[in-house]
Amino acid sequence: MATIENSYTGNGSTVLFSFTFEYIEEVDVEVSINSVTLATTEYSLANSTTIEFNTAPASGAAIRIYRNTTVDSPKATFFPGSAIRAQDLNDNFEQILFVTQEADAISERAELAADQAQIATTAALAASAT
Repeated sequence: MATIENSYTGNGSTVLFSFTFEYIEEVDVEVSINSVTLATTEYSLANSTTIEFNTAPASGAAIRIYRNTTVDSPKATFFPGSAIRAQDLNDNFEQILFVTQEADAISERAELAADQAQIATTAALAASAT
């Protein structure tokens, strides 16, 4: 499976965190701390593969840097009679690929959560029977 996120644990002093996934636009890179999505005013891209927080995340904070590809419109639009450029086709297919990878990761997390809920339910039923 393709890498679409990186996770770290805050130490209270580090503000720079690198990530290893590809993205199309900077707005596709998002960050959360302890499962709360941050506003882009709380961090910025120090370079193309590094997030810089304005304030270091607290010690023990769960940091998630992930890709959330924009799907409001295709990267390229084609019109009758106009030339179709290979780069435009590649951009559209890359957008579709990234969104598919992200949907797959969401599906896997949901399946894991459902499995854990089933285990907890079974344990609770067994406990209530005794």
